Amino acid sequence: MVDQVFALLGWIAAFGVVIGGVIALIARFIRRDSTKYDMIFLWEHRFTLEELELDEHP
Repeated sequence: MVDQVFALLGWIAAFGVVIGGVIALIARFIRRDSTKYDMIFLWEHRFTLEELELDEHP
């Protein structure tokens, strides 16, 4: 009975490591891809500070 519990915990831990690795890879891919897309967007759509309403008006 005890060995079954340890076997189950081992499988749960292994499954968690695999799922965590997959999630980390997907997050890394999304982060790199979205940064590249953001830079392309910014380069193709250059706005002035007034257009973006980022300049402060006194």
